[in-house]
Amino acid sequence: MGMFDEVIDNAGEAFKGGKGFEHGTHDVLIMEAKAVEKKTQADPKAAVIEVIVAAAEDNDKLATCTLYFHTEGGAKMSVGKVLGLLVHKVGEEKKDKVRELGKKLFAAIDDATEARDVAVKLINDKLIGEKAFLVAEPRGKYKTTSYGDIWHYPAEPETEADDAVAATGGTDITNTKEAEAIPDFNDDDDI
Repeated sequence: MGMFDEVIDNAGEAFKGGKGFEHGTHDVLIMEAKAVEKKTQADPKAAVIEVIVAAAEDNDKLATCTLYFHTEGGAKMSVGKVLGLLVHKVGEEKKDKVRELGKKLFAAIDDATEARDVAVKLINDKLIGEKAFLVAEPRGKYKTTSYGDIWHYPAEPETEADDAVAATGGTDITNTKEAEAIPDFNDDDDI
């Protein structure tokens, strides 16, 4: 059998299989994090962290999750995700201490690249091998993806409102549960 026989036989059909993740939320382990510059529409050298995760049950399945630090909003969301992962990793008796650590580490930072560097150090020092949740949303005709979004909690099942948004081709960016879960870093009481 030739190396390309399967590809040639299935040319023009929707992609099947692969080592990526199917649509949904998956238990994953954080394997690696690295600070990089990535070209985006807004910035040719955007400060980001690429987090490599592996399926908890099958370490051959890998995905890359990107945490963006090139805008204030992206940096806040990314720091919120990293701190959320840290808080959820510890027992109830240590959660407040971790929140205080987050305040101390990020309170004086006004530079997104500096925030990225602190966040990647936290991931590499405290979160490698720890559990997280990958939200995978393959696009187009693809059934799997090697890219996703990392969270400290599993995504909620789709609701009727989500189905209505999907049916209209729109994108709902006002998911209040996700918005409420993001700490407001300007208010000391919310970290």
